[in-house]
Amino acid sequence: MCPLVSEQQTPQYQYLQIELTSRCNLSCQTCLRAIPGLTLQEQDLTSAALQRLQPALRQTASVHLQGWGESMLLADLPERIHWFKAQGCMVSFTTNGSLMTRQQAAQLVATGLDSLTFSMAGATAATQDGLRGQGTHEKLWQSLHQMDRIKKELRSLTPTLAVSYLLTPETIAELPRAVKQCRPLGLELFAGVHMTHAATLKQEAMRLYRHTGNKNFSKIIRRANWHAFLGRMRLQMPSFRPELLPVCSKNPLAGCFIAADGSVSPCVFLHPPAANKQEFWFSRNSRFPVPGQDFGSLHNNDLEQIRQSSAYQAFCKPFQQRQEVYDREMAGIGIDLDAIEKLEQAKIRIREAFLNIPVPDCCSRCPKMEGF
Repeated sequence: MCPLVSEQQTPQYQYLQIELTSRCNLSCQTCLRAIPGLTLQEQDLTSAALQRLQPALRQTASVHLQGWGESMLLADLPERIHWFKAQGCMVSFTTNGSLMTRQQAAQLVATGLDSLTFSMAGATAATQDGLRGQGTHEKLWQSLHQMDRIKKELRSLTPTLAVSYLLTPETIAELPRAVKQCRPLGLELFAGVHMTHAATLKQEAMRLYRHTGNKNFSKIIRRANWHAFLGRMRLQMPSFRPELLPVCSKNPLAGCFIAADGSVSPCVFLHPPAANKQEFWFSRNSRFPVPGQDFGSLHNNDLEQIRQSSAYQAFCKPFQQRQEVYDREMAGIGIDLDAIEKLEQAKIRIREAFLNIPVPDCCSRCPKMEGF
């Protein structure tokens, strides 16, 4: 086994998001698979591409095996996880929870998987099934309980369990109930997430932060926080107001996305598995065509060669400059009596500086650049 990246040694990559497959067994109303007439490429990441990735994995802190597909569709998923763990990475993935059997749950625990997140879209069958498909609510909860039972039977602390809860104008009302139902399951984290990509007008209407102007969700969130406290889990909620950010949470300076076709992209949302990337619609305010942003393929080069290319470096440059401005301005903020005024002045200077350092156009319309 390759040695783990030591705590004293800074890994070259904080994270890599790797799409083992772009195949999925569901057609969720919130996914690009709901776009009428969109032609999708469905494939699995090849062993050859993974071998080219191996040198980078030995200098990577964590790997998240998730893209546009469902990793549980892979019959050799446990073997894949074993392989990633052997490179010295922490390994996690997200599942829709519709395919897990008791045997698979036991196999996942045995791999040493560090973290497993279940994707949820409502606390009731009516809501979840309406967004994800008939029967998905029941299967999801069966999988959650199954994984909890297997961990207890095997007396295993891993994988730590989390829920990623999709926030929409409909699902927000069920947030406290969903957290309450998760209280007995030993979850470490319950995270509310906004819908990032909206490819149709119907999906645009499901973006919760668009509805926060006239509504106050604080009471709902307080109730959810109470249930999280009783369940000894952390409730993590996204921002409901725009934030001034130098880099989005996908942070291309810290890592990148490896697609199932071997392509390297700064972010999962910049590489939809559409046969024609121009078909993909993605924007904050209206439907807007954004071509996929690929900078090379692992079938031709290793990851470091792609990341060090002039094109990739040019993409990352404004984020680096913005981060430097942000860090410099925020460094002088203390905890004295003048801190609030200093913070407001710093925000003004940061905002003015960012006007002269715009992010790439394909990122400027993304809600993640505003903290959503």
